[in-house]
Amino acid sequence: MTRKLSILAADDSEMNRRLLTRFITQLGHDIVLVNDGQAAVQYCQATRPDLILMDVMMPVMDGLEATRQIRSLLGEHWLPIIFLTAKADQEDVIQGLSAGGDDYLSKPIDITLLSAKINVMARIADMQLRIAQDAEQLEAYYRANEAEQELAKHVLSSLTVHAEQAATGVQEWIKPAVNFSGDVVAVERSPTGVAHIMLADSTGHGLSAAISCLPAVSAFHSMTQKGFAISAIAREINTQLHRSLPLGRFVAAILVAVDYAERIVSLWNGGLPAALLVDADGKLLRRFESQNAPLGILGNEDFDPGLAVYRWPETATLALFSDGLSEARNAQDKEFGEASMLQVLASVPAEQRMAAVRQAVAEHLDGREAHDDVSLVIIPCEQRQNSMPESAQADAAHTELADWEIRLSFGPRQLREDNCMPALLGWLHQINLNETQFGEVLLVMSELFNNALDHGVLKLSSLQKSAGEGFGQYMEERQRRLQALESGSIEIGMNYRVDAERALLRLWMKDSGEGFDFARQDMARLSDDGQQTHGRGLALVRRLCESVLFVGSGNQVEVEYALK
Repeated sequence: MTRKLSILAADDSEMNRRLLTRFITQLGHDIVLVNDGQAAVQYCQATRPDLILMDVMMPVMDGLEATRQIRSLLGEHWLPIIFLTAKADQEDVIQGLSAGGDDYLSKPIDITLLSAKINVMARIADMQLRIAQDAEQLEAYYRANEAEQELAKHVLSSLTVHAEQAATGVQEWIKPAVNFSGDVVAVERSPTGVAHIMLADSTGHGLSAAISCLPAVSAFHSMTQKGFAISAIAREINTQLHRSLPLGRFVAAILVAVDYAERIVSLWNGGLPAALLVDADGKLLRRFESQNAPLGILGNEDFDPGLAVYRWPETATLALFSDGLSEARNAQDKEFGEASMLQVLASVPAEQRMAAVRQAVAEHLDGREAHDDVSLVIIPCEQRQNSMPESAQADAAHTELADWEIRLSFGPRQLREDNCMPALLGWLHQINLNETQFGEVLLVMSELFNNALDHGVLKLSSLQKSAGEGFGQYMEERQRRLQALESGSIEIGMNYRVDAERALLRLWMKDSGEGFDFARQDMARLSDDGQQTHGRGLALVRRLCESVLFVGSGNQVEVEYALK
């Protein structure tokens, strides 16, 4: 027997109601009796039975009209209705089914047939109930999933959309293949004002791909703010992803540092299409091809943090894009490709290049959907001062501080892994410099440290930068010597003192190199294109500091900065 049902019987005949009560009770179900169709409608307004046995011919409201109103009342909820009537010709059956009935049973009623029809309707009702419950569960799951998707979008947006994009002029375009993009763009400025940009493309599509990029984005922002170089950031992201991502998951990425003051772009490419640097006319200056495996594949011992470095001319544009863009196929199965990208970049002025590429890709696809996430980053490269991000440091009353001194020494490992400047930056954050002082002292410290490393420890000559391709050769040699460094050190000291008139911050730096003839040093030299190739850093230090003094063989420099 099926489960016990609540059955509503509508019939104007007292004898029929008695027979139905006896039959239904014998079948083990509960029965509710009404005399007409209107009473059946009113009962369904208050209570929902499991099944209705409906007479056709009744006073006040017949069974056909009652069935129509009950169907309208219940909406999408299905309730089985069986008509009971002495009229059983084809026209009557069709009329009853059209009114909303599910079956017909002729009078006099056969209890065996009635039992079978009730069992059939009960099974159908149970299936309908399960379907409705499943639909409710799916709807609840859909609503919960939508809420989770919105939360994920908010988190991803807060990590990837950054105010530094406006300050640097970087433009981005991301077109996801599904709801979420596995491509992300992050922009941040270092404490010295160098712009850092990352385009990352995670394996797969959707939310899982976007989540895979989160450790990369988080490390990129935090390490840039702490003063780490692009090479150190790439290494740390690779370590985190190698540890956290499952086998077969990785993140192809390009990390870029743009030094506007020096007109230098430094780039690490792991698994993405070649980044393209073009001049004002769109002529290709440099292709930065992928020289590395995507992030997360190799262990730390096998990871290569080496950068490609290039000094651009007066003005240039750097284009980064994912393989979803370069491999976007049209109706003829032709890829968009690098050649099309270069053609578009050369066809319009620099400020129109983002819009022109987007339009070209749309025309290439001609309404078709790309099979992969599409992303494009346009980076304007022009010579200007590196504008530093706003400092969180508050103005401080230095005259209230006691005198203090700090000393620190960096050996080969710290120099190779490029972890020195973040440590020095940590010092500055501890002494409550105001925003102007923080920026100027950081510039002084950076210039002196880079001079000590390049010319003292690594024994590089600035004269290498002067001729033709000299700058590129200089940077390649610098990386080679730095990676092979097994000995050498830089010692740094800083002290603070207050006299009767002013507060002074004294910084000294000593390297393990042989020094130089600082008395005869030519402080400035021009390259073939008329640009000053070296000496500008020391000139800046002299302008910002009260005094600059070389001692010993020239491998130690002492400066004093006045805290006005």
